[in-house]
Amino acid sequence: MKNNKIKTLVGIGLLFLLSILSSFNHKMGPEYDVAALYQGKNLNDAKIITDDGLKDADVVLFPLKLQTGKYIVNVTKKGKDIYKVDGKDIYIETKYCYEYATGEEAVLTIESSYGYTIGKIKF
Repeated sequence: MKNNKIKTLVGIGLLFLLSILSSFNHKMGPEYDVAALYQGKNLNDAKIITDDGLKDADVVLFPLKLQTGKYIVNVTKKGKDIYKVDGKDIYIETKYCYEYATGEEAVLTIESSYGYTIGKIKF
């Protein structure tokens, strides 16, 4: 009887320990395709021509390539499918990403420097 209680307690303890350890492997949340990366340059008093006419331009984006790997970044949504890496002049173009992020931590995985998608972003 005493051995059964000890075995039960040890079993419960092991289950508890396994559940804690498995939580470290828990995914952060949704994952989205990354279409491109850009280096932003702030413009003062610049204008751009669009289909709708002449408009003010705040930032112009230039293509950027990063080495393949995983990056932990904080991002803020700037527009449809465009996120800015906080504290950097780096912009991430996504595909069909509807996450509303304001300084949210994300994992940016760069898998390639060319193609339909170059990586993933996971919130």
